[in-house]
Amino acid sequence: GLGVPGMIYHMLGGSVVLTDQANILSQLEKNVVANFPETALSSDGLGPENRWPIATNPDSDAKKNQIIRAMPLSWSRDDTSNLLRTLGLSETGFDIVINCDCVYEPLYGKSWRMLLETIDELLRVNPKCKVVTSVERRQADGIDKFLAEMNRLKNVGGVEKVMADEE
Repeated sequence: GLGVPGMIYHMLGGSVVLTDQANILSQLEKNVVANFPETALSSDGLGPENRWPIATNPDSDAKKNQIIRAMPLSWSRDDTSNLLRTLGLSETGFDIVINCDCVYEPLYGKSWRMLLETIDELLRVNPKCKVVTSVERRQADGIDKFLAEMNRLKNVGGVEKVMADEE
């Protein structure tokens, strides 16, 4: 939890925005700063100089442009648009979106419907974006409904199960 998949992606060389609800963001921010003091960018540093790193010079050291930051996001189309605007990504969006253990109806109810709205908006902005959803299958988890609804979204090109538990 608390951003581990995104942190691993950052360790592999990617720039990363980790998101969570504003009221529980502080622990995620602490994890980012504790693990990546050299590349962590404060969520309150939102001036133009702190926008998403874009490699404008192909000869530049790509590693120095890699950052990681935690930002507040409540799943919705509007909040997603606001996040992209804040980061200077309104026109390009993200290349990869990873969500992990975000669908479990007994705990989160049908909040996955708002996650789908967020995913649809991200794919509207960047149709080439890849969305990776990782979940642990549990009794009455709601994942089958989530995947079926995701497949119906306007901006989703397809849903593929890469690995499923054997029963």
